Amino acid sequence: MTDSPSTQSTHRQTKRNRRAGVIDRWHTHEDLVDENREPIHTACKCRTTKKPSARHGKGLQYQARWVDDNGKEQGKSFRTKAEAKACADSETAKLETGRYVDPAKRGTTVAEIADSWAHREFKAVGTRTTYLTLVRAYILPTWGSTPIAEVKHSAVARWVTTLSATGSKTGSTLAPSTVRQAHKVFSQILVSAMRDGFIHANPADHVPLPRLPRKTPKFLTPVEVERVACAADYRAATKRPGSRTDLKPVAELPTDDDGVPVIPPSPPTTNGLIVRLLGATGLRAGELFGLRVGGIDLVNRKLHVVEGVVEVHKLGLVVGETKSHQERWVPFRSSLVEPLRVQIADKKPDEFLFQSAKGDAVRLRNWSRRYFSPAAALAGVSDDVTVHWLRHSAATQALAEGMNHVDVQLILGHASPSITMDVYAHVDPTKLKAIGDD
Repeated sequence: MTDSPSTQSTHRQTKRNRRAGVIDRWHTHEDLVDENREPIHTACKCRTTKKPSARHGKGLQYQARWVDDNGKEQGKSFRTKAEAKACADSETAKLETGRYVDPAKRGTTVAEIADSWAHREFKAVGTRTTYLTLVRAYILPTWGSTPIAEVKHSAVARWVTTLSATGSKTGSTLAPSTVRQAHKVFSQILVSAMRDGFIHANPADHVPLPRLPRKTPKFLTPVEVERVACAADYRAATKRPGSRTDLKPVAELPTDDDGVPVIPPSPPTTNGLIVRLLGATGLRAGELFGLRVGGIDLVNRKLHVVEGVVEVHKLGLVVGETKSHQERWVPFRSSLVEPLRVQIADKKPDEFLFQSAKGDAVRLRNWSRRYFSPAAALAGVSDDVTVHWLRHSAATQALAEGMNHVDVQLILGHASPSITMDVYAHVDPTKLKAIGDD
């Protein structure tokens, strides 16, 4: 049985036409008259000839009324008629200019929006963890209880200035990079609020940010990279089974006339291969440790970078997308073919190229502390060298040998060539030479 047209109409919600006005909650539309039907004033102080309503004297007298974009009638009460009219006019103007926000959303706080944003925005696990740390440390303490609609551009600018001056845990200056990251995350939260109709503009836009000091990336020369790799091979060859190489002092070796340690020849090892690959391909360490055997193409001398490994607080080792969220093929030099052939022997395609003793992916911090740092110390390179220097070493060598920034960008996995050009602006263009020249 179907409903009659009249019954169906009662089920359909009436959509009201856009309009606005002010009503007097304390009085009806009927006049108060005497026995001669002449209008008379009420006995109260309202100075009106209208009859008192059932709500007379209760609550605020005047109510601004308007119809929103969804045809729903909205209202807000005031003490005076002038205040109510100003509100009705303001809401009407917002509706006409597209700046209207539903009153039900105006009280939503930054903390509520941030929570929704954190669960909805898709980020790599490591990046998401970093962002949430910034939210907890720098955004919520200042903005958490603030209604999102009340966040103003000037207040965001003051917040950035305060972070820069006293934002660290000790109350001292906060690094410009951290300030900029915190602002970036807050801006993303505000953009999320815009998409959901909580606000109609991003108050974090065009806020002056602290300048990043230009830092020339630190790197090793190809000779130094090979010396560290040889040192890693030597330490593995002289290591007692079951002992920790990072718990004993680095032995001193004879030096040449220039004071450079002379590393005794040793058989190639896994740790030496890791150093050589990082220094020759420019892979991020997490990308190298996320490589699977099936992604090694020995014929075409390319590595298929699909995943990355990152250590996340409270989550441990996490395998996920690369930092750029894109897979890529990275070439490697011919001298690495045979060492890689040995490394992948007897391994299944889905196994990690490099594995821990338990068969898991290698943890960067453990590998750096136990193998890389001692090898670097034995090789006599810079005291503050880190594994990430090897990535800079590969990029610097490629550019110095004449490779263009676009090709280097594709190898490194940067989002754009401009990033590569900005990071490696230290390479002297006068020293570039044609690829293939001796």
